[in-house]
Amino acid sequence: MARRFPLEPIREVLRQRTEDAATALQAHAGRLRAAEVKLRELEGYLAEYEAMRLRMLQEGATALRLRDFGVFLERIREAIDLQRIEEGRLRATWETARQHWEEQSRREHAIDVLADRHAQREQVREGRAEQKLLDEFAARGHRAGQPGQAG
Repeated sequence: MARRFPLEPIREVLRQRTEDAATALQAHAGRLRAAEVKLRELEGYLAEYEAMRLRMLQEGATALRLRDFGVFLERIREAIDLQRIEEGRLRATWETARQHWEEQSRREHAIDVLADRHAQREQVREGRAEQKLLDEFAARGHRAGQPGQAG
């Protein structure tokens, strides 16, 4: 009978850690995608409002209205700057999570290789034990069939 892989409990812990790291990576990726979408939306708003400001200039808007609109555009630019910082932070967090997942995956793979080697050694060991039994049966049968042998 094949012996159990002695590091199986560690293998299970590593498998769970890899799954946990993958789940965390997916969560970080979702937050990063949301931040990217928000940044693109803000950039789209800025482009729309800059086009609107240009139309206001062409239509002869008052200086006060243009100044107020300029303040509004500056707030959008500030929001974009903050969102870029947030996106960069989330990208760095995602990259850290990706590296952690890769490391966990490498560790899991390494112990899987050890488990495979163990299974192969066990198959060889079992094959040898089976062959030894067959050889013993054959030797007994051969001795039992020889004349002049006491059984």
